[in-house]
Parts: sequence; structure tokens; C-alpha cells
Amino acid sequence: MKNYHILNGDSILEAWRHQNFDAEPIIFREMLVEGESMIELWTHRFFEKRKHFFLTNYGVSFEDYNSKSGVELQKMNQLVNATTITLWFENDLFCHINLMATLHFIHQLNMNDVEVYLVLGEGTKGLGEYTKEAFGKLYHQKVKLDADDLAFASKFWELYTKADLDNFITYIKRSPKFLPLLKEVMTTYMEQFPQKESGINKLERRILKFLNDEPLTEHKLIGKLLRRQTYEGFGDLQYEKILKQLSSSLIEKEEDDHLVLSSEGKKVLRGLQKFDDEQLPYQFYGGAMRTEYYYDEEKSFLIGRN
Repeated sequence: MKNYHILNGDSILEAWRHQNFDAEPIIFREMLVEGESMIELWTHRFFEKRKHFFLTNYGVSFEDYNSKSGVELQKMNQLVNATTITLWFENDLFCHINLMATLHFIHQLNMNDVEVYLVLGEGTKGLGEYTKEAFGKLYHQKVKLDADDLAFASKFWELYTKADLDNFITYIKRSPKFLPLLKEVMTTYMEQFPQKESGINKLERRILKFLNDEPLTEHKLIGKLLRRQTYEGFGDLQYEKILKQLSSSLIEKEEDDHLVLSSEGKKVLRGLQKFDDEQLPYQFYGGAMRTEYYYDEEKSFLIGRN
């Protein structure tokens, strides 16, 4: 029997190794917050779907996915041999979706004797922002998860992947003790869907506002977006993809490589024109397609499109 630590990414691996834990690390190199999700995990079907997603959306070859992500996630199937499992994640959307998937999988293993612990950073502080000394102290503040916690996460994943949004939105407004910021994090999930009046979502509006204020290079714009985000937890790759999609109609690049708003982008930002997001590639958030719902900010709820 073994002790396993599941890390939310490579950025904390060095700090984790510095602690000399008697445990086997598994690095979660995935982003289940994006792309169509399924209730089954780490199966052949799961990996085939994810490989096609990364190839289509990010140009990642099957071989690269297998060597970087697949090889680590395959280790999840070794958790049947675990004595203890410690999960290192953060209070953001990116991490919470990966965390819920992992807890669902652990719950499905139905191991009564295994002890499961969760290490979360304080507020929205990333685990990679801690010094090696503070990182060790964080471990001693870990929270032990009980059967109800695992059941909550498993039900979350089931609703998330089935796009049972009426029940899902009601469910996520409950903040269990072990995830104190779940409500705030999942509001960010809903904000990925566009508002009915404009056709763009909150993050896309933020991008248009930044470029309306001043022309920016893609590098500087992404840096500004990373500094401004709260509960998204996105990285360069996600923002690069969003900018590429908006560049089809709302953003233009000048000769000096600065990004500016197109004529349509200015109209959409000012509420003079609605953006037709049907022209975007298929985008799934869990089991729900972007083009099937609008976000009602006043009610903090998702409404189906007619």
C-alpha cells in the first residue's frame, strides 16, 4: 500500500520535492474546465476524446499528449493501492474542476479504508506562490475529507458532465466546508456563458475594454489579464485561444503587432451590436455547449436559448 500526492501542476513539483514526503506524486496535467467532459475518467474513451480536443484546439499531437498528460493521469488507476491520498489544489475554476473529477474517481473506487486529504491555498493565492518553508506549513493545515465530502464531489461531477444545469446551478450554490469558495468559483463558471444582450461573456468584455483603453501587444494584454483574474485560474494557453477566436471579427492586429478593436468590436462593446457567437468553434463547459445558454447576471443563473 502507498501514499499518493496529486499535484495541480508542475509549478509546485520542486517545492513538493523539497519536503521529502514519503509519497508517490501524480501531476495533474489536464484542464477539464475546457472541452466536453464525461463522467468516466482515465479510460481509453476518455483519453481519445481529450487527445482530439487538444489537437483541434491547441495543436497538441497525440504523442505529446500521451507523454505529458496521459502518462500521469494513467497513474490515477494506481490509487486502488493507496493508504492515503493528498490532493494539492487551488481556489479557482481551473483547479476546482480538476479536483472534482479526481474526487469523483476516488469516490467511485469505494475504498473505505483510504484516508483522503485536501491542501488548499489561502484565498486565491496560488500554491506556487508559497516559499518552500511556507509550503511545508501548508501541508500541516490539510483537511481530511469524509464520505459526505466525496459524495458531494461525485454528485457535482455527475451533474457537471450531464449538463443538468437547473439542478447543477442549485447544487453549486451550496458551499461545503471543505470548499469555502465554491460559490464564487462556480459563479466564474457561469460567467463563461455570454450575456443575451451582447453575445459576449464577462472575460471577453474585459478584453474589449482593455483594448478600448489602449492598444496592447498580445504579450502585454495576456499579462494584464493574468493579473486581473480572480477565480478563473487560466494560463497563457487559454487566453491565447480566446484572443485568436475574437480576432476573427472583434480584434485586429496593427502593423506594429499591437491589438486594437475592430469596428464591430467597438460596436459590441458599446452595446450597438450583438456578437454572433454561433460563428465560434464548438465550446463545451462540462457537458454544456456555450451556444445553448445565456448567463443572467442579475439572477446569477443560466437560461436556455430559444
